[in-house]
Amino acid sequence: MSGDEDDKATVVIDISALKKQKEMQDQQLTDMAGSLEFASSTSDDVKTKSSIPVFLFDFGKGFFESQKNSLGSLFEFKTLKELAQLNSELKKKTPLIVMFYFDANPKAANQLCAQLRAKFPHAKTVVVAKNLSEKKVQIHQNSPAGASGYISLPLEVDKVSDVLESIVNKNAS
Repeated sequence: MSGDEDDKATVVIDISALKKQKEMQDQQLTDMAGSLEFASSTSDDVKTKSSIPVFLFDFGKGFFESQKNSLGSLFEFKTLKELAQLNSELKKKTPLIVMFYFDANPKAANQLCAQLRAKFPHAKTVVVAKNLSEKKVQIHQNSPAGASGYISLPLEVDKVSDVLESIVNKNAS
């Protein structure tokens, strides 16, 4: 019987070699995990700051100053206090958006929107007013003073961003 036992295969396990192999595999997994990037949103959801400036004009009423937190951070907002400032920005002939606080001076806002629409195609306008209905917006938009966008009060970050992004996207295409 002792001869039969000698004929059986003997398995030698090198514990230290197995430990080294396991450590190497663990290190490889750690290295791979470090190089992986997990996206929390799709590329369509990622919003970057726009390079088109948005000028706020409220006819000296201080409305936009009190609403800064409702404007968001995807655009660079600049408050204009005088028409001369708006004129100097328009002369640069670079794309820009002007937001008018319509309720402060509806007649002047209409005149400015009409002039910008006719003479400055690089400038887009947004009317901000209370009690805007779809019917009022459609009537105004089809008039010579029609704006590129409309925002009904109260201002909300998402609403402001959506309107401005829509204008930028139309401008880009």
